[in-house]
Amino acid sequence: MFRQLITLLFLTATLSASDRPNIIVIVADDLGYGDLGFTGHPHIRTPHLDQLSKNGATFTHFYSPAQVCSPSRAATITGRMPHRHGIYSFIGGSSGSLTHLPKTESTIPQLLRKSGYQTAIFGKWHNSLIDVQMQRDKTGNGDIPSMDHYGFDYWFCSDDNAKIRNKPGWIRNGKVEAPKTGLAANIVGSEAVHWLNKERDPNKPFIQFVHFYEPHWYVDAPENITKHYLGKATSRRNEAIYFAAVTNVDKEIGSIHHTLKKLGIEKNTVIFFTSDHGPSSLGGGKKDRNYGTASPYRGHKYGLWDGSIHAPAIVHWPSKIGANTTIATPTGSIDWLPTICEITNTPVPKTLELDGQSHLPLLLGEPFHRIKPLQWHHYNTNFMTTPNPNAVMRIDDHVICGFYAPETQLKRSSWNEAHLSKVQNGKLLRFQLYNIVTDPAQKTDLSKTQPGLFKKLKIQLNSAHQQMQSEAMGWRGSLPIKELNN
Repeated sequence: MFRQLITLLFLTATLSASDRPNIIVIVADDLGYGDLGFTGHPHIRTPHLDQLSKNGATFTHFYSPAQVCSPSRAATITGRMPHRHGIYSFIGGSSGSLTHLPKTESTIPQLLRKSGYQTAIFGKWHNSLIDVQMQRDKTGNGDIPSMDHYGFDYWFCSDDNAKIRNKPGWIRNGKVEAPKTGLAANIVGSEAVHWLNKERDPNKPFIQFVHFYEPHWYVDAPENITKHYLGKATSRRNEAIYFAAVTNVDKEIGSIHHTLKKLGIEKNTVIFFTSDHGPSSLGGGKKDRNYGTASPYRGHKYGLWDGSIHAPAIVHWPSKIGANTTIATPTGSIDWLPTICEITNTPVPKTLELDGQSHLPLLLGEPFHRIKPLQWHHYNTNFMTTPNPNAVMRIDDHVICGFYAPETQLKRSSWNEAHLSKVQNGKLLRFQLYNIVTDPAQKTDLSKTQPGLFKKLKIQLNSAHQQMQSEAMGWRGSLPIKELNN
């Protein structure tokens, strides 16, 4: 085994940039499964994503690792479920939160940088607050890892995750920049293109993360695109703004793809695209711009119905993946760390306990068998009124759901360390079973008609949930418990 590892490291070091594929990871924010042309939206135009889908692999049963931003992004970049790194809900930007992805975690950019890749991120990070980290470094209390520690050679991000137009607080490589005029999608897209053209080393392979803030609330969009939808697709201006925001993100993705073609590196670049979770639904008034849909699946952000985590996904790799490839096997972005590492011949530490597994075989049309079931656990999905599941597991075509008592739910879902007792002590009191392929809206509970399967999967979900609770990592002040114990 040691000799094989040395051989792999030697081969990796001697491969040229032209031999090793580049990687671009594109993530939209709060984008629903049904919000795109290729997933069937009747009005929203996404010609560039539609083209990537047509010329690559489209996943029809792809999942985010969590139903809200921070745990989903942390699990995606580590290949490990939220309870392993202690990020259970979103990190509150207004609270000066000290919660962060622990320094002991291995990330995709860390591993690829060690393997000779240059690494960059543009847009939403949300696995820590960069401005809080920078301030604590100045005072000598620098216990939050830097973006360099997380594996990024180059970063351009803002911790303000809500403001879309004229977003403040941009930070480039550790230096704060003035607010930039315009919409976040266009700023992030242009910065990603600029890096490809001017900043990267063409003699080295790269991985670039492009994390759009849209169509997250407060949803905003260009007026000319909004006008296209207003009156033609909808009479509601705010709905037209939502539609336009998605189209504007698509436009920037098209610019990135065009740049790859112009640079002559499209065929050897793998583009991964998804959303961080399902669409938001925040109600009326000023928040009445959340018109995303998970159709045909049930649910939205913060819940654990299938639409809360069922995400659109594309992998585009012209040199390896044939056009019009459709993948119906359940998989998710928690699989991206091992998948990307296998694509790039990057060693994964043997001691790293992953919850995802490489789905490269699916991309290449080869057999694939999932070892660890896709699963989700969250202590607060009901908001005290709506009966959303608190634990879910996907096994083949079926989804088993477990529920806490509604009165255990909190009014807000942003994370603080006092919530850990709920993570570790919640009890699944009732269960429901659905065939998600024949019943995507989860209308027909099969627990009575398929009692044998129901009993089997109920035991499996309960066992997994209890194991998660026994391993759930806590926090003490600004440090994860496991870092204090090291």
